[in-house]
Amino acid sequence: MWLAILLSAIAMTVIVGVRYLIVSGAFAAATRARHPGLYRGLDAQMKREIWWSIASAAIYGVPAGIVAWGWQNRGWTKVYTDAHAYPLWYLPVSVLAYMVAHDAWFYWTHRWMHRPKPFKLAHAVHHASRPPTAWAAMAFHPIEAITGAVIIPLLVFLIPIHVGALGLVLTIMTVMG
Repeated sequence: MWLAILLSAIAMTVIVGVRYLIVSGAFAAATRARHPGLYRGLDAQMKREIWWSIASAAIYGVPAGIVAWGWQNRGWTKVYTDAHAYPLWYLPVSVLAYMVAHDAWFYWTHRWMHRPKPFKLAHAVHHASRPPTAWAAMAFHPIEAITGAVIIPLLVFLIPIHVGALGLVLTIMTVMG
């Protein structure tokens, strides 16, 4: 069981990391094409952003992997696959509920991280990217990454959601940041 959970966590870490590299890489390439020279002299900063982001991918991947394994093997979550399990109107309502809960969580945790002690301890890593590059999207201190990584895994235990609707939520979060 523990090996399966570990492998699931590693798989989700790879998925999150590859998604980050593809999306941020595409934005970085587009930025370089549209604004040549904008990133000149920022190689060390971009390497730091990528390193912090890969660490964050691992932090996001572990709870996601555990939840994915628990859903598939133990039925631990309220994620469902039968589109008729709830009325049709519930699909957009569940997406909206997840988005509102996620945005509220992000707002309040981000606001907390701008207090002097949490900022110095954790959030300063994200703000060290001056000017921010496309690679800074997930450049978080582990404390900040944990605060962001727990909300969706917690919600799947509390609010029923169709697996496709959950995929939509995760896609919106990826595109919108």
